[in-house]
Amino acid sequence: MFVDLNLKGDRAARFLAPGALWQQWLQGASHMQDTTDPASYLSLIRRLCIFVEECADAR
Repeated sequence: MFVDLNLKGDRAARFLAPGALWQQWLQGASHMQDTTDPASYLSLIRRLCIFVEECADAR
C-alpha cells in the first residue's frame, strides 16, 4: 500500500482482497488480531519512513 501510494499503482489490492494473503497472514499471526485494518499499518509505515528520512537528513 505504501508503494502504491507513492508510485500511484494498485498492486496491493490483490493481497487485500477477501481470503487473500493479508487475511491468511492475520490468521497465523494471533498477536496482530487487535488491528486488522491494513490502513492502520500504512499510517505507521508512513510515519516510520518520515522518521528515517529526517534522521538521514540530520547527518
